[in-house]
Amino acid sequence: MGAWGAGIFDDDTACDVRDDFIDYLEEGYSAEEASQMIIEEYSEEFTIEDDFEVMSLVYVGLAAIQLEKNCLQESIRKMSIQLIDRGADLELWEEADAQDYEERNKVLKELKQKLVNFKYL
Repeated sequence: MGAWGAGIFDDDTACDVRDDFIDYLEEGYSAEEASQMIIEEYSEEFTIEDDFEVMSLVYVGLAAIQLEKNCLQESIRKMSIQLIDRGADLELWEEADAQDYEERNKVLKELKQKLVNFKYL
């Protein structure tokens, strides 16, 4: 796993989540089915309790791509907000310089604001 920037999809895990989600949609799965398959896939190897940072990337990535595709699920929205409030993947960024850490924190706060303000049609 690696990151090359502070953006939501500037990370291998988040990119994989986005790409898998899009692939599943193109294969005819619903957003709910695609999300469930991705979560199950990552849950086989990682848990929220033991692998908080990785699972944060999964949920935050799902929330961001669902927002982009206008198919945000309430369960993904809520979990992503909770994870961002808990510090999401910021522990991984503590090793980066202060400017990069703050940039990632800003990106996560901006996503959280979009999630909080999201209105279902």
